[in-house]
Amino acid sequence: MGYLILIVLILLAVYMVITRNKFNMLYKAIKHEASDIGIQIAKRTACLNDALQIAKLAYEKEAAGIENLTASDRLEKLTYLGHKYPELQSIGGYRDTLKEAFTLNKDISAARELLNGNIRKYNVAVTNFPGVIVASVFGYKEEKFIDEENYEKNKCIDKSEVCFDKF
Repeated sequence: MGYLILIVLILLAVYMVITRNKFNMLYKAIKHEASDIGIQIAKRTACLNDALQIAKLAYEKEAAGIENLTASDRLEKLTYLGHKYPELQSIGGYRDTLKEAFTLNKDISAARELLNGNIRKYNVAVTNFPGVIVASVFGYKEEKFIDEENYEKNKCIDKSEVCFDKF
């Protein structure tokens, strides 16, 4: 009888360690992907700021107020300016920065989908029985899903590598 209890305790300890490691792996993946999204957002913002500066040089009135918009709206307005004034499109820097911003927009969207998929896996793991017991013992809690426009409101992550004050 004593051996049976010992075996059950050992199996329980092994299960807890394996489950905790799984939670840890998922949580680290979430933090890493969120950091990648932050870096991509910073790059896209830099591209949009460059395009905006180029547009302001030639079309100050038209470009006024664009800097106060969200990234998606800013990209849309800058693209509109390029279509409205074809000579603006002929400026290589303007066209190239907008092209890079569109590429980064797609990359951010794909990364956000991947991140939200991993958040879903993590949330399922920490809320399903018997994982919920291990999660509560080690303090793992459900994470909120990320949407870009409310990135700062929805997620508190280690952002030491990127300055998000611009967003």
